[in-house]
Parts: sequence; C-alpha cells; structure tokens
Amino acid sequence: MKDLFSVIRGRIFFLAVICVMFCSAFSTYVFSQVVQYKTGEVITGTITESTDKYLVVDSTIGTIFIPLDQVRSVVFDDTENFPTSGSEISINGRKYTGYFKDLKNGVMTVSTWFGKIVVHSFQTLDYVGFEQKDFPANQSVGLFRMELSSSENYVCVLYTGDVFIGKDIYSSDPFLVVVDQYANEFYIEKILIEDIYIPYKYASGYDLVVSKDGKRVYGKVSIDDSGMMQIAGSWGSTTLGASNVVFTTFDSTKTKELDSLLNQLEYDKDAVAVLAATPLTLDGKEVNTIKIYPKEITDTRTGITFVFVPGGTFSMGASKDWKGVDEDELPMRQVYVSGFYISKYPITTKQYLDFLRAAQASNVALGNHIDTVEVEFLKTKLIVGYTADEKFYNIPITGINWNSAKEYCDWAGYQLPTEAQWEKAARGEDGRMYPWGNEVISTGFNDGKKEYTIYDFEKVDLSLYGVVNMYGLPIEFCRDYYDKSAYKKLPAENPFNASGTLVVGRSGAVTGRITDRISVDPKEKRNDFTFRVVIDADDAVNIVKKPLNNKAFGVTWFVVNDLVKQTYKVKSDGLYVAYVEKDSPAEVAGLKAGDIIVSVDGKIVKTIDDVAKSIVGKATVTITVDRSGKKIDLKLTPGEWKF
Repeated sequence: MKDLFSVIRGRIFFLAVICVMFCSAFSTYVFSQVVQYKTGEVITGTITESTDKYLVVDSTIGTIFIPLDQVRSVVFDDTENFPTSGSEISINGRKYTGYFKDLKNGVMTVSTWFGKIVVHSFQTLDYVGFEQKDFPANQSVGLFRMELSSSENYVCVLYTGDVFIGKDIYSSDPFLVVVDQYANEFYIEKILIEDIYIPYKYASGYDLVVSKDGKRVYGKVSIDDSGMMQIAGSWGSTTLGASNVVFTTFDSTKTKELDSLLNQLEYDKDAVAVLAATPLTLDGKEVNTIKIYPKEITDTRTGITFVFVPGGTFSMGASKDWKGVDEDELPMRQVYVSGFYISKYPITTKQYLDFLRAAQASNVALGNHIDTVEVEFLKTKLIVGYTADEKFYNIPITGINWNSAKEYCDWAGYQLPTEAQWEKAARGEDGRMYPWGNEVISTGFNDGKKEYTIYDFEKVDLSLYGVVNMYGLPIEFCRDYYDKSAYKKLPAENPFNASGTLVVGRSGAVTGRITDRISVDPKEKRNDFTFRVVIDADDAVNIVKKPLNNKAFGVTWFVVNDLVKQTYKVKSDGLYVAYVEKDSPAEVAGLKAGDIIVSVDGKIVKTIDDVAKSIVGKATVTITVDRSGKKIDLKLTPGEWKF
C-alpha cells in the first residue's frame, strides 16, 4: 500500500484521503469509472463530484482529489477503450466534440460546439474528454423550419446535418433543449437549427404560419396592437410582421391588415404559385396534398442509389399457418410506415472503404477485404490509411458490427432501416412470403456459398419497389433492438424498438421466410452480416446536399523537428507529410508524401492546430509546400473527397 501511495503522489495532488463515502447519495447515479491522466496513467474509482479545480474520485484507497488540468479523459464502461482525443464525448455510441465542464449532485455538464449536454444518466456515457477546446464561431441559419410528423419523438436537424431526437423539447434562450429518453438534455444554439419535426399529438392548438422565405412555423398565434404576429410553442417563440406572412391557418379576419395580405397570390422566381382548390376525392378518400417523389435518387456524395417506398399500411409479420414460424414473428398485423428511400443494394466494400478513409470516426470495424496501409516514419511503422483490392469493390461489406454500420449512417446523415421499413421494402403491401411473390424458387438468390456482387440478383431477388437482394444473404442489420414480443406490443404506426441489449438482423434465406428475425450483439463483428440505409422521404433532398463529416485533408503529417530535419534532409519548418490517403482532398490538390506544408493562405503553420485554425469556414485554401527545396502553391477544398 505504501508503494501505491508513492506512485499516486507522483501523479496527482492529494488534498485528502478518507475511508468513508464522500456522499452516499451519489451511489444511485454513478458506477466504476477509469480516469486517464494526460501522462497516460489510469486510476479506477467512482466519480462523485467536481470543484472548480478538482475531480473528486472515490477509490479503493479512499477519496482523492485530482486536478482537472491533469485529467485527459474518463471511460464509463469496462472496456477501457479510451478516446483518441481528449476533447471528445461519447453518449450511447454517438460522439460529440466537447469536454467536461462540471459534476454536481449526480448531474454532469459537458461543453460542446453546439452548446452543452446535461447528462442525468451515467449509464448512457461511454467516455468524456477533459481537455478544453476553442470552438469556431457558429453561423446562423435564421428562423428554423418546422414540420409535423407522425413520429412519437421530436427531431431537431442542424445545418451541419447533425440530428437530435428526443421525447421532449423546451426553450431556454438562446438554446433549444432536446430531452432524450434517458432524461439527458442537449442544449442546442437555436441559430444552428435548420429543421424541427413536431409530433402531431403535441401540436394540439397550434396554427401554421408560412413566411415569405418559405419557412413554416407551428405554434399558438396572437396579434398585438401593432399588427405583429406572435407565435409560441414548446420550441420557444418568435415574431413576424404581417407583411412577411404569406399563409396561415390562424383566423386572419381578426386583423384586416393580415387578411388583405393573405388574399395576395405569391410567386417564387420560377413562377410557382399555391393553388387553393376544392379537395380531390379518389377511391372514396379525400386527397388534400399530392406529393411527387422520384422513383430513384442517387446520393452523389456516397454514390448510393436509393429507391422510393411510399408511405402506407402493409401486412407485417408471419402467418401462424406458415411452417416453422417462430413466436417472435407473430402476429401478422397491419402496420403503417411513412414514406422513405432505401438503398437499392447493400452497402458495398468500396462504399464502406470510402467511409473509413474519409470519416472523422474511430473504433469502427475494418470489414472483410479491407486492409490497413502502413508506412515507416522515423523507424516506426504506422497505420495511416485503408485499401482494398478492386475485385471486391462491388461485394456487400461484411465482417462489421451494428455499431460500425450506425457510425456509417451518422457520417452520411442516413439511418439503418427499422424492421418495419425493411419488411415493407421487401414484401410490399400484400403480405407476400417472398420479395418476388408467394412462389418458392430454388435458385436465384444469394445462398452464401460464395461471394456475389450486389448486381448478381437484381433480376430475380427483386422486391415490388425495386430493392435488390433482400431475401438472400448476407443478413442485414436493422435499427431496432431485439424484443421477442415486439410485434405484440409496439404501436401499429412507424413501430420501432429503441432499447435493449441485442439488435435485429433480417434475411429470408436463413429459414426460408422473409419474416425471420435474427438477434445479435451490436458489438459482435459478423462475416454473415451487412447493411443498407434509409432516408425519410421528405428529408432526402436536403440530406444529400449536406456536406459529409469528412477529414479536412486526409493526410498523415508530423511537426518538423530537428530529428525530422536530420533524417529526411528537411530545411523548412512546418508539417512533414508522411502519407496522402487515396481520393482525399490532399491527393486531389496534388499534395505528395515528403512535402512540407509551410503556410495556408499565406499564414505560416508549424502545428496541426495552426492548419485547423487557418481553414475554418473556408471553401478553398491555398497550401504552400516545400517540395525538395522548391515552393509550390496548391489549391485545396477541405473535406471534399473524390469517391
């Protein structure tokens, strides 16, 4: 014990060591965590609170006070899988740039680039970084758009493409607070929000207001004496002048000024106008809105082709009369699913390789047929990139886990399909046993006996909507967590099981039934699993236009020091480029291994942080490199990869 104390005293500043619980009330909030110092050492204990200067930890040797400036990160699970950055937070597998702020009364606050997160459930924490970071100034997108949805949750979409989902929202100016199912609160600067989706059931008493710039706002409306329209809801409040309103469901006769303005027809630059007409009736149903969606769209960012699956009711689940049906596939019932786009084919090895190369992601599975690239720098071998043989490019990616598939979706702004979405895309509306109908076929689907490309079965294993290879192998990850009784208790409208221990995989070829459900650990890498992705129909156009969360350069570089100068005969200060990733912005710009980056847009750079600060908010930058003693200017577009 004496030796243990001497080691700890060498790394932390002891204020007190006591052998009693610091505060028994915290036992309901916290559990064993692993604290990592900036020097690399770790200590296991229970974090109870923080002061202005210290992190208070109950350990096996008593209560210790660790200076905050000595802590790099804290891991909240038993993996001790520390983050690659001390300025990163992970909650339920989702990562955010930010750092620890304080811990009081069992509630942790972390600062983020979009505002802050107030964590009430430590069970949702994976890890928290403690190294403070300066965030770039956020740009404003103006008044956010609003839509009503049939979902049970509020959905908040930022201009960056980041999505936040919660059971509740409220306003705390200048923030919109999204409360998730675990009571964690995400404080998001309102200036960053592009869209909010409000569940219908929470919009009782709201009116719709449409502004001249096309923004929709739902809320309770009132008109003040000056004719200004006050709109308020759970999201907060705003004010619009009558001259900026082109439509509202609010009783406009209450103000002559507003009533006269709404009688004017508005045109946009393409001469498109809104037509008020008598409702159309088809098949005994009144049609109030007609929406037209392309049958197929291609996301040029990722190269993925999507097919449209219209919203509507379909027969989900197996018939009890079918042979070999498992209890978890019952009952067959009518389920409504909103319209969505689903990838026509499973995600390929090449598409997943693009993600590994470009995404700002960590702790993801490599996948089959993908290898790491190694280079030697200062006599040390380093993993710097990823590669794959082109003959495997069009094979569905396998050898991954559910968590990695979800990381891919987070990168691109997609989602994994819910079980209901997957099954409707595979079966259509009529409860068919197979994607192609109700007749058994002995060949014509991926039987798993060898590896096939995504195009090998597009004329046989084809669903009503044009989705390929949903019956055959590999098994495909769905968004839902597995629950044996899910079909008996989930709602009949957009069902989705959001919690559990295992997740769901779907395929027909395993048992001969398209309704078969396979449970799997989300962390387990499987050679027989792949995935495809979906986009909500009304979000598709916006999502495919948003920039991907890519690495800005795609290079491996090191600060030039005396050893680098001596080893590689370098004379300039700056950053030594050891490797340039294929298809990266750096490769497209012409950067090469061995170049020394000396300046960005004329500003001398000596560290990676210097480069990061120089490219913030810029569409293109000029990189000046020293190449074998010659200065060369290169034009580079940060984050723009060439897939």
